[in-house]
Amino acid sequence: MKKSILFVAALAMTFAACQPNYDVEDKTVATFEEAAISPAAPQSYLAFNTDTTALLASGNYELSQTVAYGGTYVTGAVVTNITDTTFKDYKDAYKSIAGGAKGGKNYVVWFEDGFSGNAIKLKEATTVAGMYVCNNVYAYNSITKGDAIAGEPFGDDDWFMLSIGGMLDGKMVNTQVDFYLAKGKNVVTDWTYVDLSQLGKVDAIFFTMAGSRTGDWGLNTPTYFCIDNLGAK
Repeated sequence: MKKSILFVAALAMTFAACQPNYDVEDKTVATFEEAAISPAAPQSYLAFNTDTTALLASGNYELSQTVAYGGTYVTGAVVTNITDTTFKDYKDAYKSIAGGAKGGKNYVVWFEDGFSGNAIKLKEATTVAGMYVCNNVYAYNSITKGDAIAGEPFGDDDWFMLSIGGMLDGKMVNTQVDFYLAKGKNVVTDWTYVDLSQLGKVDAIFFTMAGSRTGDWGLNTPTYFCIDNLGAK
């Protein structure tokens, strides 16, 4: 499988200057602002409280959210409008370290547990231009401050990576895009554009995560990240 690897820039200003604009009037872009999936109140998020799998539709995309154990365990997409960046414990997972959305009020925090099978489905197969990605507060604090599971803060040799793959007609495409959410002391703290056009025409997008902090049960860094403006150019 071919891979495209995006490295964390050393200077945040350089990164920001290279980010493309997006057309907020493009109705195929998933901005997560639709009333049907908007959190009920400011500084809140949308997660079901019973065991279920649901699709959250925005633009040309359907994002899955799987809730288990009476609402205590949520995988996949959670739509949130929280702008606060404080962190106390795992209950603060649905926050962007950038302090809110890339545009508008809503964005998505995605939890990838590696086995629930959550994916993003396209209503119509197409080449996805890209999306904006950011670290969430839970992962950011584990990376920069350490915790009881992942251990000490990241050193120069540590890394945390999001991989984006595609499907078409039930088959994996032969390209994968890899994006470092953290590499050594360089940690993504702002919304950063990830070009997905190399995936080609797809009807589904899926995520995997990897990193240097692993144990007997897999990756110890919390496998959360944030998405906004999916499909933006």
